[in-house]
Amino acid sequence: MNTPHLNYYKALSFLKKDFIIESSYKLNFVLTLLNSTFPVISFFFVGKLVEGNDAVGLDRYGGDYFSFALIGIAFTRYFQLAVDTFSNTIKRSQMAGCLEAILSSQTDPKLVVLFSASYSFLSAGIQLFFMFLIGTLFLGFDLTHANVPATAVTLLLSLLTFVSLGIFSAAGTVIFKQGEPIGWLFGAISGLLGGAMFPVDLMPGWLQLVSVLLPITHALDALRLAVLQDHSVLMLSRQLSILALMAVILFPLSLKTFKWAVEKGKKNGTLMQY
Repeated sequence: MNTPHLNYYKALSFLKKDFIIESSYKLNFVLTLLNSTFPVISFFFVGKLVEGNDAVGLDRYGGDYFSFALIGIAFTRYFQLAVDTFSNTIKRSQMAGCLEAILSSQTDPKLVVLFSASYSFLSAGIQLFFMFLIGTLFLGFDLTHANVPATAVTLLLSLLTFVSLGIFSAAGTVIFKQGEPIGWLFGAISGLLGGAMFPVDLMPGWLQLVSVLLPITHALDALRLAVLQDHSVLMLSRQLSILALMAVILFPLSLKTFKWAVEKGKKNGTLMQY
């Protein structure tokens, strides 16, 4: 039986398990934090290179390229994790030969895949905070115009959308084993067309039309306006409405798809295959 009280302790158990595993690799955690600073510093100097130029598309975000790029690269990394972490968890379980046992337990498979990502989100959140801390303390990133409620709402709706894509990715891993396409598509396409490192306005018109279909485009646009220009929830209603619609459609559909993939794997006896 999956009661809220029992599920709470199950979620803590997953979090504790992953913390024990990851904390045994202390150097790796330190190196991961240090690795988070390199793109921040790199784009700081790129910003110095373009400083004073009238870059197309930057005016609506305040005109500072470094601030534009920091939000783009930091949140794109975080959203990439939301897409990748579920399928990576499935792959590790497949390689360890315990996936069938985990997904055949009394815990709902949908909850298993959600709980298994809890530590990864916590760890990535620390990295995200660290990137903005470095940018604010040492590189002049300005948080004084940030609208906290709008930023929080945007982040929540964005995460729901990208978690949905991650669960689709996990379902693909259960079915296809290798060559799951959703994580690859996000990394290869969203980072390029979603405006992570340069304004969407710089792209040809037909590519701008493609970018409108990507959730990362609306998420980064809303986050930049909320953090850099003090835009309220009401002022971001268009972007937030699009993200909310995507989340409402994709989240329940992704859970059903994952459940179907697990049932198909059990029926075909392929959950142990890698």
